[in-house]
Amino acid sequence: MAENIKYSIAELLPHAQPMILVDRVIAHREDFIHVAVTIRREAVFFENGEVPSYVCLEYMAQAIGAWNGLLARQHNEEPQIGFLLGSRQLTLYISSFKEGLELDIYGQAKYNDGEMAFFECWIECQGERLAQAGLNVFQPKNVVL
Repeated sequence: MAENIKYSIAELLPHAQPMILVDRVIAHREDFIHVAVTIRREAVFFENGEVPSYVCLEYMAQAIGAWNGLLARQHNEEPQIGFLLGSRQLTLYISSFKEGLELDIYGQAKYNDGEMAFFECWIECQGERLAQAGLNVFQPKNVVL
């Protein structure tokens, strides 16, 4: 498992602040990504001391985006835009993420043809599963923005 990530999240995601929602990559390999975020009051979607748990879909999507960005960087390419097409079996075990929680976000590629992919994703805090879903994503070749 690759660690010692030399890129910041901003270098891996084709997003602009304030829409970069995850903090850092913890580990990755060819078919797996682990990123983390600490829930802070400055976070987008933070209100009344918490972030709604449904925001986890974007955390998961950004984890996959970071994975894709790492693959691009390994080939000396710039990260490209990708699209979340949908989710399957989203399960939220809590209603919100409270301020100060450190969330571990994981994605495991189950299918990937180079453009279309399916990831099983989950979020944990101190080893307890808080959410899970399957995400269908699309990263087209040769996108011109």
